[in-house]
Amino acid sequence: MTVIIPTRERADVFAGALRTVTSQDYENLEILVSDNFSGDATEEIARSTGDPRVKYLNTGKRLSMAHNWEFALGHATGEWVAIIGDDDGLMPGALTKVAALIHETGALAVQSAICRYRWPGNKSRSYGRIRVPLSHGHEIRDSKVWMTKVLEGRAAYAELPMLYTGGFVSMTVLEELKRRTGAFYKSRIPDVYTGFAVASLIPSYAYSRTPLAVAGISRHSIGVDQFSKSKKSKESPSQKFLQEDNIPFHKDMPLTESGDVPPSLQAVVFESYLQTICLRDGAPIEPFDHQLEIILASSPPDDDQLAAWAKTFARMHGLDYERIRARARITRFRLKLESIPINFARRIGRRNIGSPRQPIANVYDASLAAAAVLERARRG
Repeated sequence: MTVIIPTRERADVFAGALRTVTSQDYENLEILVSDNFSGDATEEIARSTGDPRVKYLNTGKRLSMAHNWEFALGHATGEWVAIIGDDDGLMPGALTKVAALIHETGALAVQSAICRYRWPGNKSRSYGRIRVPLSHGHEIRDSKVWMTKVLEGRAAYAELPMLYTGGFVSMTVLEELKRRTGAFYKSRIPDVYTGFAVASLIPSYAYSRTPLAVAGISRHSIGVDQFSKSKKSKESPSQKFLQEDNIPFHKDMPLTESGDVPPSLQAVVFESYLQTICLRDGAPIEPFDHQLEIILASSPPDDDQLAAWAKTFARMHGLDYERIRARARITRFRLKLESIPINFARRIGRRNIGSPRQPIANVYDASLAAAAVLERARRG
């Protein structure tokens, strides 16, 4: 198994993420730190572990996120690969559990539920806080069914077998992806892209309802910053991301007037779907008018930025924007109704830990706290 941690000048969170991996009890492990030309203490932290499984790589120049991940995957030697963010982590014993699940199911990809950890400073809190789903067990998921659910706005893209925090993919699948497309990544949004790419190459995958990873939300989080409505400086994570020499957005998906990614996660999902069409030989293409309806329905109705982008998208494809917007109002209501029992079940089936009296300082401590909660829940 190879676990990759791509990173760039985030030494303050990287140390905790790395520790969640070096603490794994799985023997056949390669840990690749792919340092995107950092100017901080990243290399020092990586080398100070004294763990022979840790291999430090440096890109030698500043790369985009997707190109850094491409660089790292080119150095992986394991039969299976996982990639985690530098503010994320693995749960204790995660790799041993993944190996057992692979052996039991014969799956070529595993996706798991995740705990969500908010680092100190997030939401103006001085302490860290983690949300732990108390689910357990696993299921085999039909790839086509779950891609459809994600495209319909009825499931999050992280439910797909993505190669990112919570996902584990056989190198044979990744090699086939590169053979078919010429690269591991063909989108600037690498996590969403691999969810659709891997699901397009395999008929099914294993899903672990037991959380195997921790998704960290810190001041460095690009996705959170990208879709927030707050004013962004040139030094914000999302604006730095936009300034990189990125893989072009799909030709059928316009950027905003300012050259930004569309202010909708569902639009980003559709971009990755379009980038992976070549992997679904003969499969019908999702209608653009229906997808614009889902994009609008999945966003607040008063989002002026999204409305401006949606009008551009509609003009590009000869669509009736006003008619689609009217349909989206009904679809938004339907999606909200469908989500009520799901969200209720999630709320009662999870625990939140972390307070001023019991602060959680980093993602490694968060993973230990989450493991303790899961163990208590298992014992009843």
